[in-house]
Amino acid sequence: MVRSLAALTFALALLPACGPAKEPETPEGGEGAAKEPAAQESKPAEEAPAAEAKPEGEAPAAEAKAPERKPAEAKALSESESLAKEIIKGGGRRIGWSASKKLFVVPMEKRTESTGSLDIHFYGEDGQSRDPMRVCQPGECEEHLDEKVAEILPKLAQKLEEGQFVAIRSIGWPDNRDDLDVSSLSMKLKWSKGKIEGVKEGQKPVAFTAVGGKLDISALKAIYIVPESKLIGVFGTPAKPGFVQTFHVVKMP
Repeated sequence: MVRSLAALTFALALLPACGPAKEPETPEGGEGAAKEPAAQESKPAEEAPAAEAKPEGEAPAAEAKAPERKPAEAKALSESESLAKEIIKGGGRRIGWSASKKLFVVPMEKRTESTGSLDIHFYGEDGQSRDPMRVCQPGECEEHLDEKVAEILPKLAQKLEEGQFVAIRSIGWPDNRDDLDVSSLSMKLKWSKGKIEGVKEGQKPVAFTAVGGKLDISALKAIYIVPESKLIGVFGTPAKPGFVQTFHVVKMP
């Protein structure tokens, strides 16, 4: 019994020593002292922002593809080329005149019921045709006109250039009319029985002379006033079938 009490007393004496241990304090400057945070490392220089991403396949501005060039515009025709084209394809709206050579240049179209041909004629002041140029013969005009025109056009233009031909615009003669006021001549022209007369107010009519023969036409279609000359070109409907129109040279008194 005595031993039990003594053991209990001894155990109670030891209880305070068995409490929770106090956390050890770290001595300042001691070996176990916390290390100072390392000097903050300098950040690398900020990198330049990456170039803005472009859609795949899109070239940078410096490498942008140059805009496609438009095809070169068609070369402007010279006066001789323009006149040559008008003579061939214009049907007589304009013809040519050379003051130095005293020549008209006109289209002469011949047509039947099924086919036709086209030539270029040069008429002198004597009313005679010389040096005709064939554009297309029967059968070619219907199927190969553009090819034939392309072939003859440079040759005709060169001839017009060399002869210094200038354009003369037609003055259309109205259908079923026997007179026409022509302001450039300051007179009225009358057509009657294959003859042309000029009439000025208060004066007697004067007859125009068909050079190289009579006017073998049934009607007038157009006249061409030659500048600074007494010559007039005339297109008329032929009295006999064959040519679409025939050309004649007429001289004023």
